[in-house]
Amino acid sequence: MEIKKGDWVLYDDKISQIIDVYSINYEKFDSEVKVDETNYGKLKCKYFLIRDLCTIEGKLVSGKPYIVFIESFFETLEEEDLQVLEKIKKEKKEKYAEWESKEVNAKTKEVELYFSVEVKPKEGANILKHFKKICKQLPSLFSFAELVEKASQLDIDMTTCVDDYQAYDNQISFTLKFNLDDIKDGVVYYHKVCEFDYTDAEEDANLLENFFTYESLFISIVLFLNRYTSEETDETAQTFKADMKTAASALMNKKLKNSELAKLYYDFVPKKTFTKEESFDLFKQFIDMNKQNYNLEKLCQTIEEKHDWSVEVYNLSYDYAKEMFSLV
Repeated sequence: MEIKKGDWVLYDDKISQIIDVYSINYEKFDSEVKVDETNYGKLKCKYFLIRDLCTIEGKLVSGKPYIVFIESFFETLEEEDLQVLEKIKKEKKEKYAEWESKEVNAKTKEVELYFSVEVKPKEGANILKHFKKICKQLPSLFSFAELVEKASQLDIDMTTCVDDYQAYDNQISFTLKFNLDDIKDGVVYYHKVCEFDYTDAEEDANLLENFFTYESLFISIVLFLNRYTSEETDETAQTFKADMKTAASALMNKKLKNSELAKLYYDFVPKKTFTKEESFDLFKQFIDMNKQNYNLEKLCQTIEEKHDWSVEVYNLSYDYAKEMFSLV
């Protein structure tokens, strides 16, 4: 069925009225146009401004307008639904008149679309800075084509623009806002560009690489000890590992008084993030600090004499600890 302004429909088990219908055509950023350019300007979708009157049992609801853009979700009113509607109109005239006279707030008709544009690696921050400036030059209402024309001043390929907030490894992203009343002949005229951001793959990788705190470092030491004690017969290291596991609970729960080892570690390690190389150095220093108290001569000797093995095992422990904390 073709839904028109003023029609009554069944939606989400409620009897509702279509306040208005807005048609939108395909724009250059739509994937359908990128695949087939002949789709440009053809009907893309319809936005329906809708307001619920009552449930299918006849219970009145708030009637606050909202937007629906999937036409297939609407159902035709059955005979019993029509009877419920007519009963409300006759028996609850004042309530119905009040519902019918409610004005639609302009904010209700506002729609947000999220976009991303591919940029060259390491250029996102600079491109975004200039993109913000050209957006300030746009008129109060502007089409996507006008935005593309303004952006042509920059070293940016707007043909890569898609309505997806995270489409590329290296990109700038932004939000366009428009009001349903600002759709003219199927063309959307936007009134605001906001929520600017950029993504740089190398920058994100470096950030992740350095996101390794004193808690992660502590876990990496325990993981190393697990591997070491599984391959070497070393009772003193087993004792140290057991105390480290007890200290882990005290450290994570900020109850340092419950473990001298946790307090020693907390006082020793800087409260910042560490690279893999920094972590390995701190790991060796902490083991050496406890060498005398726990008789860790064999462990320290193994770390020195089997350096490559120690680095390999520690790196695996580091990666696993980082992964554990990234999921928290």
